[in-house]
Amino acid sequence: MDCPLATKQAITIGKKQVTIKDLDTLVRPAKQLAGIMPASELSHCKGPFDGKINSIFRLTYGTGESEKKLIFRARISEAFRYEAIVKEKLLFPILDGTLDLQSGVSVKDRIEKIVKTRAGSHVFAEDTPPIIPVQNLYQYDETKKRIPYMYSVMDFIPGVSLYDFLEENKVKGKKARDLPASIVEKLDATFMEAGEALGRLHTIIFPGFYKTITDIGNDSKQVNFKTLFLAKIKDRMKEVAKYKITEEILPSLKKYFDETIELISDDEVPVLYHNDFQPQNFIMLPEEGHLDGFIDFDNWQISIKEDDLVKMQYWGTRGLDPRFEKSFLSGYKKIQNLPGDFQARIDLLKMCWFILVIAFEMDKILKNELNVTVDSRFPAVQEYINEIKKILKI
Repeated sequence: MDCPLATKQAITIGKKQVTIKDLDTLVRPAKQLAGIMPASELSHCKGPFDGKINSIFRLTYGTGESEKKLIFRARISEAFRYEAIVKEKLLFPILDGTLDLQSGVSVKDRIEKIVKTRAGSHVFAEDTPPIIPVQNLYQYDETKKRIPYMYSVMDFIPGVSLYDFLEENKVKGKKARDLPASIVEKLDATFMEAGEALGRLHTIIFPGFYKTITDIGNDSKQVNFKTLFLAKIKDRMKEVAKYKITEEILPSLKKYFDETIELISDDEVPVLYHNDFQPQNFIMLPEEGHLDGFIDFDNWQISIKEDDLVKMQYWGTRGLDPRFEKSFLSGYKKIQNLPGDFQARIDLLKMCWFILVIAFEMDKILKNELNVTVDSRFPAVQEYINEIKKILKI
């Protein structure tokens, strides 16, 4: 959807009306860091690209060779289940090594300092690039002084999402042999690249597990992953039990968790967990057939490696020819090892995620946060319940 460009006209960010002129004022610090002249006016505005959590706009300044694009993102959901900060401000210094996680007590101090900084930026230097290609964080503002939402302004990574490439080429539901050879070649390459990128992300090891990423480096706040996971299951089971739609599966689900929890050990390794690593967040150059960058770290956490394979399987490779998941895992295994029971571990983590999203979807209904455009792209609660039944074999 194109935004109005007359300066007196308004766009809608969540429940807030903002004029184009005011939007331009909001992103002024980002314009400077992106090399956009302060007097340069918006030549194009596209959005909102409403997600379940954020409202996103693509802003274009200039034309032709001088054209530059920015991504404006505002956190609009009241049902959001994670830390109330722009999470990239903590992550990006970790991705480029400017925040060394192995430096002891200074980690806690630096994390606390970054958390307390309510407005700022993180632009990657040429000599300290991130471990995988991601957007620059030109601006973040958590103060809610100018609009009632925290927001950020980032680079635009050119290309299309791998998800859109899959849709455009009608890949889902087809065998690789029924697709053009050029498409198969590009998909093998991009899925392998994605696997390697995730493998590199998982080389980032944290001092421990924490209930919240704002506690990183605080030894007194470290928790055992198995203990934390059990607490999550207990809390989420209690929440979904409130809804009649889950009544049928609850006894079998409780039995499943009781019988499979031993798949989680007492000494799991705490790695960087993207938390939405799937093709909608892989930006691809379709002509070249490779990935140009990775986006949407808004929900990142610390977890075990298999947690990042949950959404990759559910959103990324489900319904595709199995060769593409093999390509992905081949790339991942160039960097990381997977245990022999990794699929059973993924299923256990997947079940925990299913009950989270069921509760989230029901909570959205209660908070009147339904969005017809967005929700048409995502499954309804019943579909998640059906996926649970498949794993339970009921």
